[in-house]
Amino acid sequence: MDEETARDQADLIPLVLQHLHAPLVGASYVRGVLPAPGGVDAVRVAVGPVSAVGTGELTLYEIPLLVGEDCVTAYDVIGMLRTLCGAAGRPAGEGAVMGMPLVPVDPAVVPRADETAADRGLRLVRTLARATCFDEDHSTEPLLHGFLFLDQDRVRLYFRAEELPGVTAADVRTTGALTALIAALPSLVRGEVEQMVADDGDPHCARVLDVTHW
Repeated sequence: MDEETARDQADLIPLVLQHLHAPLVGASYVRGVLPAPGGVDAVRVAVGPVSAVGTGELTLYEIPLLVGEDCVTAYDVIGMLRTLCGAAGRPAGEGAVMGMPLVPVDPAVVPRADETAADRGLRLVRTLARATCFDEDHSTEPLLHGFLFLDQDRVRLYFRAEELPGVTAADVRTTGALTALIAALPSLVRGEVEQMVADDGDPHCARVLDVTHW
């Protein structure tokens, strides 16, 4: 196995960990992520009920991480698993591995189920928090140090910014162009002071910036 393949497989793990305790769909949970043997650029994901008492109750899906020149992302993997697990009946598989039926997955054929509001919210918070986690002295500016989901697709993010006393909150929606929003948030939090208002019902911040329209 080359180093790039190993990294592709490793990068998937943090992004599917949420489904150890949150189902992909119905009663189907991620129960394991395994490197495909033989140096194959693929990942094997074990899925089954959280109450499984042995691997015999799980299904092992093998998903290529490269199709032609296109990379298969963790979000693609989750979307395909949701489609497969939402289908009626347990797939027969092609042989068994460690007691689990092995099901090869063709990313060119299997459609991706849509992301949920929870998926988008988690991606937003995880991306912002990761920047802080990787910065050992917490010098990230502004610094994310709190969040609260106000409803299914709206989250309040709490920041510390050097230019502003106390805590600044930003209300954002998890729908729309998240990548662009994440890139813009630092400058919005520091530069839109005239748009900020106090929220007397929230004692955790001095001011709130409404970015739900962004």
